[in-house]
Amino acid sequence: MNSDDKVLAIFRELVGERADRLKGSKTLSDSIDRIASGLHKGNIQQSQDIGFHLMDWQAEAAFLVAVALYPERFTDEEIQDGVEGVLIHAPHHILEAARQGGYETQNIFDEKNGG
Repeated sequence: MNSDDKVLAIFRELVGERADRLKGSKTLSDSIDRIASGLHKGNIQQSQDIGFHLMDWQAEAAFLVAVALYPERFTDEEIQDGVEGVLIHAPHHILEAARQGGYETQNIFDEKNGG
């Protein structure tokens, strides 16, 4: 079983068929629209872009939550697979959402920045 299958199995136990929304192949338009609606302050496209970038890595976010809830259920190989997915996919989306929202994206952990 790969990490994606394990994550979906865990979430199916918790939320039933709604767990299928966590598949990486899903575009969660309703969630993107809800975020955009909650953020909308004049620039709907910018709010839509933020919503997209926050929701496009739902599978990776689900992996992190599943490991937080049930770390003992994951093999070392599944952890490797899942962590790699997070590190490859999520950072770019988070940074772009922050940029779209007008937040600084400098590396606060860099020693030059006091980290």
